[in-house]
Amino acid sequence: MVVLSALLLVVLVAIDQITKALVNTYLNIGETGYTFSIGNFDAFSITHGRNSGAAWSILEGKTYFLIAVALAAIIIAFYFIIRGKIKSSVGIISLIMIISGGIGNLIDRIRLGEVIDFIKTEFISFPVFNFADICVVVGAIIFCLWVIISDIKERRKKESASND
Repeated sequence: MVVLSALLLVVLVAIDQITKALVNTYLNIGETGYTFSIGNFDAFSITHGRNSGAAWSILEGKTYFLIAVALAAIIIAFYFIIRGKIKSSVGIISLIMIISGGIGNLIDRIRLGEVIDFIKTEFISFPVFNFADICVVVGAIIFCLWVIISDIKERRKKESASND
C-alpha cells in the first residue's frame, strides 16, 4: 500500500503542476482559453486566475500563514499514515488526495506567492479553482464519509457483540 500511495501522490501532484504550467504558459491572467459546453449550456471554462488567499480568497495576502497551515496539515496527515493510525485503504487514499492537493498548492505559494487557478464554472458563480483544490475537497469528502461509515460499523459490531 505504501508504494501505491507514493505513486498516487506523485501522479496527482504531477497532474496539478503540469496543468498549472500549461495554463501559465498559454494563457494570460484573466484570459479564457476554452469553454466546455454541452449543447448551448456552458459548463466550465479554462480561465487563468490567481489567488493569494485560500478558498473564496479568504486570508488573501497571508501567504506565510497559509504555507504554515498547509505544512501542518500535510505533516499531520503523513503522521497518521506512517504511524499506521489509518489502516483502511480508503482512509489512506483519501488522505493521500488531501496531501497531494496541499503539496500542489504549497508549491505555487512558495514559488509564486499565490496559487494558479484555472477551472471556472460557467453555470454558477463560484471561485476559479484548480486540480489541487479538487484533490483536497474530494479527499476530504471521502475521508469524512469513511470516518462516519467506520463509526457506524464499529457501533453495530459492539451492539452485536453485547447482544450475544
